[in-house]
Amino acid sequence: MYVDWVGNVSGVPDFCLKQTILFICERGIAEEMKIEERETCDSMPAISTHQVKAAFREAGRAFLLSRGLILVVSILGSLLIPLFNAGSVANCTRGIQASSCVLMWYHWDAIIYTGIAYGGYGFFAPSVAFYPLWPLLMHFGGLLLGGVYPLSYYLAGLLLANFCFFFALVLFYCLLVEDFGPAQARRALFYLALYPYVLYFFVGYSEALFLLLCLAVFLLLRRGRALDWWLAGLLGFLASLTRSTGLVLSVPFFVVYIQRFWLPSRRAQSSFRQKLNAFVPILLIPAGILVYMVYLGYVKGNPLIAESFEWTYWHRHFTPIWDSFLPVLKSLMKGPFFSFGSVRDGIDLLFTLLPIVALFLGWKRLPLHYSLFALSVMLFSLSFSLDTTDSLTSQPRYMASAFPIIVVFALWGEHRRFNRVYLALAGAVLLAYTLMFINHIWIA
Repeated sequence: MYVDWVGNVSGVPDFCLKQTILFICERGIAEEMKIEERETCDSMPAISTHQVKAAFREAGRAFLLSRGLILVVSILGSLLIPLFNAGSVANCTRGIQASSCVLMWYHWDAIIYTGIAYGGYGFFAPSVAFYPLWPLLMHFGGLLLGGVYPLSYYLAGLLLANFCFFFALVLFYCLLVEDFGPAQARRALFYLALYPYVLYFFVGYSEALFLLLCLAVFLLLRRGRALDWWLAGLLGFLASLTRSTGLVLSVPFFVVYIQRFWLPSRRAQSSFRQKLNAFVPILLIPAGILVYMVYLGYVKGNPLIAESFEWTYWHRHFTPIWDSFLPVLKSLMKGPFFSFGSVRDGIDLLFTLLPIVALFLGWKRLPLHYSLFALSVMLFSLSFSLDTTDSLTSQPRYMASAFPIIVVFALWGEHRRFNRVYLALAGAVLLAYTLMFINHIWIA
């Protein structure tokens, strides 16, 4: 029956689009059989008070473990290990403003975000490639902390990043407990909290805010009430003001919309007005990027100046996905294999391929919109790689926002051996990355 419907969709003459909708319907019907055991056709049940309390409790445990490890290793490392290219350990006796112990995470993008938060995009011209919502929040946080540059804005970034990450863990648990059960949700929290690139959810980058917004969108889509579609669109708008990758939230939004309103058993249960009310908010998601372009056009005189600097200064531009891998592979083959650059390229390649392989092997165990969201994040990130020999630089960090990969790992963690290996290796790499980061050694 659904085949006839897809074949007669008004205004959809394109064969590929029809096949895409057909695939969504096929997966949707299979998922619908599971969903209808515990929900009405209109919306998912609200999360209970008990589940919310459990979410805060479990999130608190995972958060304290992760942040405690990072803090302890950072402090001990800064006191005992000579700073990179400095030949001496950190001096923590010069007061809070000048102390290298306080500023141990003040590197790379944290410096740029702090500069934007203090002085706007005039601080450093190529910084327009960094989307505005995160430095705007840092700006107001810095003012509340005294407005002293760079300390107030830098500390605001640290506090906000960890605040966002804690609530991202809370939402992550709430999202997973209904779909996968409390045991899987709890395991996923610890897997995420110890994932090696979770360091960037600590150091004042925009990743924590972006993850929080993505999880909130998924929760709202899951509940699916009339107002939830608009709230999901609004948070998607904010996500695309945080990172351009926020655009891919349109994919899970569209998939859930099709499954909720256009599957054969549901089409007649909603009015045209309800369908329209749920669909229109998807337009808010790309609007975040458009609003930023309008701002740049007004302030800088060029709405495409961010893309221009991405290409000319940051060396990122749209490229076929295979071109993202070829420079690294060629560099590794030419060697020397154990040089610092080769080791770094090898690690980038490993942690770029790992999520891809995990999704390839585990996508059938996830809801369809989870899998397509993770795939979209990967494709989007890999389509804008560096045009240098280390073309996969930062790709593992970008893919850390594809949280369904953590869900796949958590499902595999039902096997005790995998669980032990994951926790041991992920924790060890996280600690190593922390030591490298505070010593100003590039990771991702």
